[in-house]
Amino acid sequence: MKKILLFSTVIFFVFENVHSQCNLSPTIVPKTLIFCPNATDTLVTKDAYDTYQWYRNGIPIAGATNRYLILHQQQDEGYFYKVVVTKGNCRDTSKHILADGYAFLPPDLIETGDIGVYDPRLDALVECPRDTLILTLSSPYTEKIQWYNNYKPIPGANQQSYYVTSTGSYTVCGSPEVCPNYKACETLPLNASFENPVATITESGDTLFASAAKKYQWYLYGNKIPGATMYYYVPKVKGNYTVVTTDKYKCAATSDPYNFRPDNKTNFSISPNPVKNVLHVHIASKLAKQIVVADLYGNQKLKALITGIDQTITLQNLNAGTYVVQIVNAAGLRIASSIVIKQ
Repeated sequence: MKKILLFSTVIFFVFENVHSQCNLSPTIVPKTLIFCPNATDTLVTKDAYDTYQWYRNGIPIAGATNRYLILHQQQDEGYFYKVVVTKGNCRDTSKHILADGYAFLPPDLIETGDIGVYDPRLDALVECPRDTLILTLSSPYTEKIQWYNNYKPIPGANQQSYYVTSTGSYTVCGSPEVCPNYKACETLPLNASFENPVATITESGDTLFASAAKKYQWYLYGNKIPGATMYYYVPKVKGNYTVVTTDKYKCAATSDPYNFRPDNKTNFSISPNPVKNVLHVHIASKLAKQIVVADLYGNQKLKALITGIDQTITLQNLNAGTYVVQIVNAAGLRIASSIVIKQ
């Protein structure tokens, strides 16, 4: 009787041991998990079992006893995960997988085209009037692109590159193709300032003077005058003179033609100078038709028809500063000019 019981016990132990070692081969999907920034993802077993226990780096995760395990990039990235399952009297462990994550460099702006000159005083790239500055958002930010000016969306500006043609403060946002729901922005603005240089010519005695600039080139009837590269030029013949000036940002401006007639000088004077309000103008020329007062950038501030040799004009509405009093003929060309200081 004892022999029979011992034999039965051995048979039961062997049966139990074999049954507990059955091969369940649990598989976790996805096999590769790579987080997008700030994203949530889920691990789940390919097949269903009776019980589950999930592990992180070999340590059981408290309460993680469901078929699935929800992971968050910020707290769960960089760990190895596995699951132990049972079915009936069988128990098995999955292979572990690594929860990895994409690492993106911050977005950057690449500058091409007419880059201009950086002015630290303005904290801006200074561009010339017809320049085009090209800004390109760096890879991998190729999706859902939006460009901004002064942090306001630019309608239709959704391409990888944006062509800047006006003064502004430019930023951009975009998403990587592999993580289209992740949005990253270049919030440090690229400032662009477009110049509006103006060149003017004034005459004093037998000399023509250009408005202030860094470089100069004088022309007669559109033809370059060799060696005429100073801020002044003494004409040798009558004709229409222009000057091209270049400022410190390498931006060029061309003056209006100045009609120089040394053989038919205009008897022209102004007083007082400096002036507070009323300016007396003396003009002795049959060609003189109009008085124009302009600032040094060529912007006309007031006009007056010439009604006699001596007349007065009021400057009381002008701000204090330096102006150019021009005498213009019927064709609109200057035949004489003089600097006046408004107090």
